[in-house]
Amino acid sequence: MTNTPMTPDTTPVENTPVTAAPDHAPVSPAGLAAVTAEPAPNLAERFPKGINWSNAIWLAAMHTGAVAAFAFVSWQAVAMFVAFFYLTGCFGVTLGYHRQMTHGSFQASKPVRGLLTLCAMLSGQGSPLFWIATHRKHHAHSDGLQDPHTPNHGFWWSHFLWLQPRETSEELKVHFQRWAPDFYRSRLQRFLHATYGPFLFLSGAAFFLVGELFAQGLGLSVFLWAMCTRIVVVYHVTWFVNSATHVWGYRNYQTSDRSRNLWWVGLLAFGEGWHNNHHAYQRMARHGHRRWEFDLTYCIIRVMKVLGLATQVVDQLPEAAKATLKGQDPQHEVTQAA
Repeated sequence: MTNTPMTPDTTPVENTPVTAAPDHAPVSPAGLAAVTAEPAPNLAERFPKGINWSNAIWLAAMHTGAVAAFAFVSWQAVAMFVAFFYLTGCFGVTLGYHRQMTHGSFQASKPVRGLLTLCAMLSGQGSPLFWIATHRKHHAHSDGLQDPHTPNHGFWWSHFLWLQPRETSEELKVHFQRWAPDFYRSRLQRFLHATYGPFLFLSGAAFFLVGELFAQGLGLSVFLWAMCTRIVVVYHVTWFVNSATHVWGYRNYQTSDRSRNLWWVGLLAFGEGWHNNHHAYQRMARHGHRRWEFDLTYCIIRVMKVLGLATQVVDQLPEAAKATLKGQDPQHEVTQAA
């Protein structure tokens, strides 16, 4: 239910259609030292219309449920937690929202896209319109003041505080039209956005009923683990990509932002932690560019390709990338970015 707030975007909608993130990021020959942080407004200035209380209450409720889950442990509930952790985090958010819908790293049939959309919506990270528009704007303004979760405002802002400012429905409409016009034109996508809150509450009820009917009356246990705890864990795994991989790690490419490759986020986030690689070549379905950079999501895409479920897969490294990787060792920059 995290309706993603945006920094106000004054770019005229009609003059700048956006249907996909660019293929690659601008290159900064001088390296990370040339990437400067713009001055951040104070905290109050980041909440011009107050707090998005629906987001704040939802996040508080999910975290409270995750803590309470440890008093209601059952193997059935933990098994559902693990299953839906991968279904929603890996197949939904990473494979569906990110690589297929936002970047067009591969194409899929409508039934496959529908299943990926369902898994992603169960993650609690917003409707397809929200997620895709937010991420495309992030790439266009990475680490700048218009970046929705810019690290210039501090680690915790980029991790989760950026979700809290309130935005008007008109501002969100402009945001969708600017950054996801291909999705905003769809009546179905507008419907999924409008009904996203009820969808989440119904999914919570469904988890409870499944536990009551098929897990020996363990409705509360299943709800707390498969819904609350799983959503919280997937939240933080995704948020670490926004925060930690713009602060710690090494860089294979001299992009004009502060994106890094961070091994533990790469493992936790199904391959998303090879973030500098992704910012350098954004349409690539393959985020791990070196042999040790394991990318679970790309492994799944390769299997889908063999089965005919994924087509037009963008997974061949450009010659420039190969030359860069062959001619240098990763730059291990593990101190906090300035």
